[in-house]
Amino acid sequence: MQSTKTLTRILGHTNIIDAFIVSAVALVSILIRSLSTQYPLSVNGFDSWYLFYNALLIAQAHGNWYAVPPDAHAWFPWGFFIELDNTIGLPFIVALLSLPFYSTYGANAVYTVTLFLYVALAGLGVAAAYVAVSGLTKSRIGGFVAAAIIAVSPALTVKNIVGGLPKTSWGGVFVLFSIYLLNYAIEKKKPIYGAFAGVPLFLAEVSWGGSTYIDLSLLAGAFLLILLNRNNEETAKAYTLMAIVTAFLTSWAPNSIGFLSGLAHGLSLLIIGALLFLDLHLKNILPKEISDSRALLITASAVFIFVVAIVGLSFLGVTPIPSRYYAIVNPFYQVTVPIDKTVAEYIPQPITSMITDFGIALFLSIIGMYYLIRESNLAGLWLLVLGVISIYGTSEQPYLFNYTAYMIAPLAGAGVFYIVNKTKEYKAKAIPIFVLSLVGISLVADASAATIMSNTPNEIVTSASPYPIINYAWVSALDWINQKTCPHAFILSWWDYGYWEEVVGNRSVIDENNTLNGTQIKLMAEMFLNNETFAATVLEKDFHLYPYGNPNYTIPVYIIAYDAVTLVNSSSGEEWYIGYPSDLGGEFLGYTTSLGDIGKAMGAMTVIAGYPINEYLNTSLITSEISCLNSTLGRIAKYDPSVANELNELSSIIGQAYPLAWTSKAYNSLIVNMFAEALEGTGYPVIAPFSSKLEFTMSGLQTTPGTPFPEIHMIYFQPVYVALFPWVRGPNYETYIMVMIYQFVQPGTIIPECVYYG
Repeated sequence: MQSTKTLTRILGHTNIIDAFIVSAVALVSILIRSLSTQYPLSVNGFDSWYLFYNALLIAQAHGNWYAVPPDAHAWFPWGFFIELDNTIGLPFIVALLSLPFYSTYGANAVYTVTLFLYVALAGLGVAAAYVAVSGLTKSRIGGFVAAAIIAVSPALTVKNIVGGLPKTSWGGVFVLFSIYLLNYAIEKKKPIYGAFAGVPLFLAEVSWGGSTYIDLSLLAGAFLLILLNRNNEETAKAYTLMAIVTAFLTSWAPNSIGFLSGLAHGLSLLIIGALLFLDLHLKNILPKEISDSRALLITASAVFIFVVAIVGLSFLGVTPIPSRYYAIVNPFYQVTVPIDKTVAEYIPQPITSMITDFGIALFLSIIGMYYLIRESNLAGLWLLVLGVISIYGTSEQPYLFNYTAYMIAPLAGAGVFYIVNKTKEYKAKAIPIFVLSLVGISLVADASAATIMSNTPNEIVTSASPYPIINYAWVSALDWINQKTCPHAFILSWWDYGYWEEVVGNRSVIDENNTLNGTQIKLMAEMFLNNETFAATVLEKDFHLYPYGNPNYTIPVYIIAYDAVTLVNSSSGEEWYIGYPSDLGGEFLGYTTSLGDIGKAMGAMTVIAGYPINEYLNTSLITSEISCLNSTLGRIAKYDPSVANELNELSSIIGQAYPLAWTSKAYNSLIVNMFAEALEGTGYPVIAPFSSKLEFTMSGLQTTPGTPFPEIHMIYFQPVYVALFPWVRGPNYETYIMVMIYQFVQPGTIIPECVYYG
């Protein structure tokens, strides 16, 4: 016990040990996020490629973000699209860090900074959590816990690894530094430090883009402060100085066309400062019996103004909240937005998924919220509001999970401090030890999960497959586009790969990962799901693009699709199956599933296009196969557990083949014909899904021969390049990742023979 008191006294008088511990925790965070460096290095994910592209443009303009040219490769025909809102702040930082080396190394300097900026993010995230919590609680123990949670959080392992430029993560880190500096200004009664808090808040607004969210959360925090009667002159001054600096700096940032300017966001911050001073003024001039109700008067007035504004905008036909964000506020609305229904990051997640991402910190954060309400400091109340909104927002749209981790961790740290501090009053020594032990065990579990999740290559070097297996099919296809197509060529594909094609392929695209035009994405879905004549009509009528060989031809048009395919060495010879075996690496039983565009076509694309799924998938194929199995093995399975297990496994394998249980309309679709023709070009037949059957013979389970596709030769779309790279080998088959590129041509026009590479 004496040694504990001695350690506490030492910690209370020196910052050297603090710095050492925080640095050690930051190193752990960096090492966990560095595990993916054992794989080929590349920019991470999809959005980060576009941010790298913008960073390169800024570096080419010598760091002048006003000189950044418009995005000429944005979705066609809206080329020269200018998007300088939340896609320029972080690239601006990357470009500035690259400038000292740019004259010597050029684009490689920008690429290198992009790859390794995660090191700064991992370290700064730990430091920000520590200083924010230690400042709010005046306790190092809460800060250490918050820092440790950030260091090992599984929620920060998908986007925060090598090559990642996660805007929301950087926004969360900058916000925590703002909270620390604002709290310091209030606690020390030195409002001038509020001006320093405005700098990281400015960085949060331009790098993340969550300006409206930041402004509204500060407004809510200010209202809570007034309602709790904790407003004072130092708080109002410190906050207002922060708002002035943020308003001034954001007013210099390039604006995104069609959005409020940085200055407008800054002005909204100043209104909150005016609200705080109004509260103080009313407190001084109103009689005491009325003054005690001033918070209710201010709140009622604000609600009235808000309602009038919403009604006015609605009357004018202006939607104040974009559908993507309104879906967070109103979950019932989400089912009416096709994009929100089909994108995994927008689909509400269960509480179990939240616990997996955030662990025990999710529960400790509730105690931290209670503590911050008791303290009623504006910086703490701001963190409270941010935490509540982010937890709810992530439960509705999981793409916010990495930002939410930066809010939950400091709240959990404050919660641990409150528990430890409160139990000291009752001299309950066992409770703090138990809580800290529980936190420690949880952190070990989180570290284990984070280590596993971080030890994965980036999507582009796995060809976007769900397995950590290196495959360069997409890299090969993008390189071909970059080297072999005209600079003004136009690329069609599903929107997931738009940034790759735009940045690596260096070509204009129909849609990309931030396409705001839902009609554009819907047209792409309709082209894939209908026959080639329909697709040709859309290109000519909607986009005024004509096939190569047509008298009106001006722009080369290419269409790309990808998925896994399997080459089986059967008794009839080598045969292709579209998709990959559900039991990947095990025995091939004639059933395959999808990891790419086939699955998306029979799922997301039908939803976005508004087509009934039963027009493309015949579920009776699956039920009849499973019924046949049950009639054959069901009786034996009742008495033999091993047979029962095998029956369940077979039923699962058949069920996973759902995306390939095609109807005749699916067989006639452009996307299915693209796969069939590309595979037939290798010289081997392509077997139709569900045409081969399982049979039980004296020698065991066998697969009957399947029915080949008829020979397919589309007239409007001809294959020009097929990247076919080996992926996984099984007992009698090999699975490949295939990325195929077709050109839009006039019927009868002869083009060079298709190139197969892999």
